[in-house]
Amino acid sequence: MPGLRLDPTANLRIRQTHQPPKSPIAMPKRTLHSSSLTIDEQNKKQALLVFAILVSLWGTIVIFINPVGEFMINDDWCFTRIIETVLEGKQITNTGWGDGGPSVLCHMLWGVLFSKLFGFSVTILRISVLVLGVGSSFTLLWLLRKMRTSWWLAFLATLTLVFNPLFLSLSFSYMSDITFLFLFIVSFFFLQQGVEDNHDFLLITGLFFALLSMLTRQIGLVIPVGFLITCFLHPQGQLLNRKKMFLFTFCIAIIPWILYEIFLWQSGSTPVTSHPVFRKIFSAPINKGFPDYLFFLFSQAGVMLLYTGFLLSPLLVIRCHQLLRWKPAQKIAIFLVSAFLLFEVSLISGIINPPIRFYKNTIYNFGIGPLLLKDIYLLGVQRTVSLPKPVFFLLAFLALLFAAALVFFASRSIKQLLATRKDKQNAPDFTSACALICAFVYLGVILLTGFHDRYLIPVSTLLIVWFTKQITITNTNPTLRQTIFSATLLLFLAGTSVFGLKDFMSAKRSLFQAQSYILHDMKINPCEIDGGFEFNGYFCSDINTVNYENKKYSWWWVNKEKYLITLGPLSNYQIVKKFPFSRYIGNDGSICILQPD
Repeated sequence: MPGLRLDPTANLRIRQTHQPPKSPIAMPKRTLHSSSLTIDEQNKKQALLVFAILVSLWGTIVIFINPVGEFMINDDWCFTRIIETVLEGKQITNTGWGDGGPSVLCHMLWGVLFSKLFGFSVTILRISVLVLGVGSSFTLLWLLRKMRTSWWLAFLATLTLVFNPLFLSLSFSYMSDITFLFLFIVSFFFLQQGVEDNHDFLLITGLFFALLSMLTRQIGLVIPVGFLITCFLHPQGQLLNRKKMFLFTFCIAIIPWILYEIFLWQSGSTPVTSHPVFRKIFSAPINKGFPDYLFFLFSQAGVMLLYTGFLLSPLLVIRCHQLLRWKPAQKIAIFLVSAFLLFEVSLISGIINPPIRFYKNTIYNFGIGPLLLKDIYLLGVQRTVSLPKPVFFLLAFLALLFAAALVFFASRSIKQLLATRKDKQNAPDFTSACALICAFVYLGVILLTGFHDRYLIPVSTLLIVWFTKQITITNTNPTLRQTIFSATLLLFLAGTSVFGLKDFMSAKRSLFQAQSYILHDMKINPCEIDGGFEFNGYFCSDINTVNYENKKYSWWWVNKEKYLITLGPLSNYQIVKKFPFSRYIGNDGSICILQPD
């Protein structure tokens, strides 16, 4: 036909096009299998690398700081005495040094176990908690990976906990905070797996560890309470069967804890109702009056937010750019930065001179401590190199910004959770929501009672779990600037934590040498010495009756002051002997034995 061209290869192309491929099912299977192996191999390599770095990091920290030493830190002298009492076969009637004490059952059993295995010493008790500190970081890392966060993000979040100065310092003591935190994280790990797999045994295991945390510190009650609240708010609760979860929670966690508290009460020990902190919830509003109590609550909440915001800053900075996309936030940020620059100029020029203040009782001028000695703790004598005020208030301003970001993101998450009643398709991650709710309940409790800065360790950990998942859900990839800023903040926390703790431990070793010199070389009765809070608490809390009206001596069981141990000279005292120590932050120091003129 005219105009028509025949292509001799057309038939061949048609046949080739319609020819069925070889092994139409086998080829994709082989490709998928190969890809799966590649992904698994990459995950294994990343896991080995992250775990190797974390192990090496912990090893370096432990060797550098050195946990060895027969000295006590903060309140752990009373826990040390509990272990001695148990090993001697005597009855325990009090778990604290005041009118009551925390329920340290699991903490005590862990210390007894290590003492039975390795022999009793303060060093062994300290190492027992250090093991749990290391375990807490690895459990958190694994929990975050189970929540489908990337390895780099899970590792960053874990380092944010490790270099938290509150967490790291208490990991080198026999305080119950880290024992409590470990049980707290393990409980969350099993609850997360139980919710994801809808597995009753895993849920029961998680609630059992929640019970163990409550038997360490009663405030562990926030886990079952937060879990139940999340079950009733989150659509996943319906799949889990809310009635069954309510039954599980009460039978596994709450009722056994109540029975244990009743046992403590009947045996003459210290239940939660005997704890002065518990009583303060009801007495503080009456004692302070309405305006003062309201100011107390607002100031406590402000301190919580500032500390927590700064301690989470390496993570928060990754999403701060999303907040700045909101126009009102941009205007607020411009106003705050302008006000801060004016404040710094006034400070540098000497127009204003505000004091540097830190909250009680672990972080002290970005060192770890303080040393609970009469001169620096009671008399307020400055013995360390203080941060320059412009630097301090720059850090405080950053803490304010991060606290504002924390409130913004938390309010959005709560709003999203409450909206799931109508829109179940956009429900947040269950474990992330549960962590945030538990954090709110926990903060509410310590807000009413008053708190020490170390009480914020569980809050920081819960918010790390919540916020890490938020970063994952929003697919936030940090820019180079954000990465540098995050790394800088993390390195600052790491430096102040590690070097501050090293300085503190060095001072404690010299303090122990001074105390030993008075006891063994000078043969002085320990209750005739003001050797510091832990020293007098350990030796004299059951012997001396403290006269709080006597302003001459320290309140910690000192009724006679033949000798005084300080961090430097004092007027009306003569120096008997010095025990020097070195510092990385600031000038070297000396522990001084003083005798009244």
